[in-house]
Amino acid sequence: MTTAANDPSEVLRSGIRACRENRWREGLDLLTRLAQEREAEGALPGIFYSFLGQAIARCEGRKREGLELCRHAIAKEPFRPENHLNHAEVLLMVGNRRAAIRALREGLSLDPEHRGLLELKRRLGVRRRPPIPFLPRTNPLNVFLGKRRHEAEVAAAERRKMREEEAKLERV
Repeated sequence: MTTAANDPSEVLRSGIRACRENRWREGLDLLTRLAQEREAEGALPGIFYSFLGQAIARCEGRKREGLELCRHAIAKEPFRPENHLNHAEVLLMVGNRRAAIRALREGLSLDPEHRGLLELKRRLGVRRRPPIPFLPRTNPLNVFLGKRRHEAEVAAAERRKMREEEAKLERV
C-alpha cells in the first residue's frame, strides 16, 4: 500500500507546489528525495528537472548545475512554458540576461497568457532600441539620448493624464 507521502506523483506535485509558492527549500527537499528514489527508472517528467534546477540554483547556489537541469527539462518537454520560465530565471541568476529574454520569448510563444512569464517580462522591463542603432547601447551619446527620450515620454504621459483629468472635470 502506497501512502500519499510515499506516492511519487504526490511527492512530485507537492515539490512543484512548494516551488511555485516560493518555498524553494521545501520544494528542493521533496524533489531531491524523489530524484534519489526514482531517477534510475528514468520516468521523471521534464517539469521535475526544471523545478529541481531552479531550486538547486536558488537554495544551494549551484547555478551551472541548475542551468543544465533546466536545459534537460526543455529538451525533454519543450512544449511546457514553465520549463522556459525556470530556465529564464536561472539564466538571470548566472547573469545572462540576453539568453533569459530569449527563453522568456520562447515560453510566451507557447502560452502568451502565462502568468509567470508575463510577470518575469514585467520585472525585466522592455528595452527599446538605442537612439542611434549602429552605435553600442553603452555609447555615451546613446546613453544621453536615451535618457532624454525617456524624460520626454514621461512628460508627455503626464500631460496626457492631466488633459484626461481636465476632460473628466468638464463633464461633471
